[in-house]
Amino acid sequence: MRKLLLIFFLLGFFLSQKAMAQQTSVPSYQLELDKAELAYQSKKYNTAALLFQKVYPKVKQEEEKQKILYKIADSYRNSNNFKQALKWYEEVVNSKYPDPFILFSYGQLLKNFERYDEANRAFYDYSFEIPEDIKGKQAMQSCAAAAEWKANPLKFKVENLSIINSDQSDYAPFISAKGLYFSSTRKEAQGNEVFEWTGQKYCDIFLANLNSAGLSKPTPIKTLNTNYNEGVTWLDSSETMVLFTQCNGKDGAGLFCKVLVSYFQNGVWVEPKPLPINSDSFSIGHPAFTSDGKRLYFSSNMPGGFGNKDIWYTDYNAVKDTWSTPVNLGPNVNSPEDELFPFVDEDGTIYYASKGFIGMGGLDLFKTADSANTFKVCQNLQSPINSGADDFGISFVKTARREAGKPFAYFTSNREGGIGDDDIYSLSEKPVIVLVKGTVTERETKNPLGGALVQTVTLNGQTLWRIKTNEKGAFSAELPLNEINTISASLDKYLSSSPRICETKGILKDTVIEIDFILDLIPATDVELTMEGILYDLDKWNIREDAAKVLDSMALILKANSNLVVELASHTDSRAPAPYNLELSNKRAKSCVDYLISKGIAKDRLVPVGYGETKLINDCSDEVDCSEEEHQQNRRTTIKVIRTDYKLRR
Repeated sequence: MRKLLLIFFLLGFFLSQKAMAQQTSVPSYQLELDKAELAYQSKKYNTAALLFQKVYPKVKQEEEKQKILYKIADSYRNSNNFKQALKWYEEVVNSKYPDPFILFSYGQLLKNFERYDEANRAFYDYSFEIPEDIKGKQAMQSCAAAAEWKANPLKFKVENLSIINSDQSDYAPFISAKGLYFSSTRKEAQGNEVFEWTGQKYCDIFLANLNSAGLSKPTPIKTLNTNYNEGVTWLDSSETMVLFTQCNGKDGAGLFCKVLVSYFQNGVWVEPKPLPINSDSFSIGHPAFTSDGKRLYFSSNMPGGFGNKDIWYTDYNAVKDTWSTPVNLGPNVNSPEDELFPFVDEDGTIYYASKGFIGMGGLDLFKTADSANTFKVCQNLQSPINSGADDFGISFVKTARREAGKPFAYFTSNREGGIGDDDIYSLSEKPVIVLVKGTVTERETKNPLGGALVQTVTLNGQTLWRIKTNEKGAFSAELPLNEINTISASLDKYLSSSPRICETKGILKDTVIEIDFILDLIPATDVELTMEGILYDLDKWNIREDAAKVLDSMALILKANSNLVVELASHTDSRAPAPYNLELSNKRAKSCVDYLISKGIAKDRLVPVGYGETKLINDCSDEVDCSEEEHQQNRRTTIKVIRTDYKLRR
């Protein structure tokens, strides 16, 4: 019996241990998941995204799958691979991820691709879920502003600096008299290791020298570069001192970024040294001195800021070689998000990049200025400088070296259409373009008139251009700025239009002026047309004010159709004897001719004829009782084309 109890005891113990082992067994993919999680927590985002993607199909539990989906999407977002990030964020949203903040992040990515209507909807949904968070409403305002800026870009020309850019990341240009300094992760960068945050090489400082042919092939500045991250340079006017950012340390083990300084001596840059303002507790980077060398602006996540990284300054005393306690630029410049890449222009304007204010997408370029140590509210540089992507790291050409029509600044963007990841772009003035466009149609049929001649003439009679309409009767051409010109349309067998005024004075942005022309067929010589509005008072032949406006239009038509000879036929009502009315109508016809002559129409193109009361247009003949309004209809002037072959006498 004792043996039997022992057997049952051992059997029970064995079974319970087996059950516990089953309860505590780990999934077969746990090691892979742990590696991915470690990479994610270590900010090795590119590596983390790849590891999470590999393990994702092996996970069966729905809640865990959602968490992995989110970390794939977030890893791609942090590594600035926005295309992949958007793809995976869509997966996260469709998975009904429980955290509403995913809608906000999704909206931000849609903004990166300038899909502002969709982004606005995502922010609306986020605000509905979390109404107490003002970020959602602010983001909706940002979408509206971005769409407006995109639709009405400022007058700048932005061009990819393809001679410099590689298929990797090229960013943070600094233009000097010698050439263009910039940071790059291209294959020529020193070392062979991959920076697991981005999936690219560690970045180095490069220089493209400026010569008569333009910018030369970039070469690395080897004495400044290590196997790890160097970049974001600033140089003094003599190019004998350089400040730059170094991250990860010489051995790659450093946790923070520091600002280093080097001097150009005996033809080489000497060993860089860290500035005293650096710390082993936080990062300092992106140095930018004022032109007088007395104040250094930089980006840092040091304590006391408004967000993660802010713009700060420290004053430098060159005589004592001392640095003041850093000062934060305040809430007009800094936000709860990142502020990076400051640059100070000659006039003291401070340019920098931020994610925290009303903007077009990712990082946007802003400007501010110091006013007695109170910094002005920042201004967005708008489109086309900013885009839905990251736009940052701007540098301006010194005023003395600027040339008309050539770039005056360079900046960084990872916008669509680039060559690599981040690319360097040039910025130059873009002339304002004014287009005039419209259609030419026939009045009676409303059909388009292809082949009609449209021309623009200056006020002094010089023809600027002549173009013909296409088969749809449409035309489009450019007008010069700050001028007043006339534009008209003509076509064989049609009355040419009267000239229309086109004024381009004071136009400051691209503008389209729309003008449509309606042409009448030249009437047959036996067809009489009533000129609506050439009417007369009872027993009068003077040109009334309303009739003068009609005759002014007639003068323009005759000037535009210099081959026409017309008959001006005047009429009376039936009141008064017929001989008297005949004389009165002749006086009316002559008054019309005299008026047109005064407007520059040749006398031999105008034939006055008086018909008296012989061509009434209603039943108001003698002894018929009619109203004054009905009698007025008969006191008129009509026009009839009698020749179409007139030639000016010489």
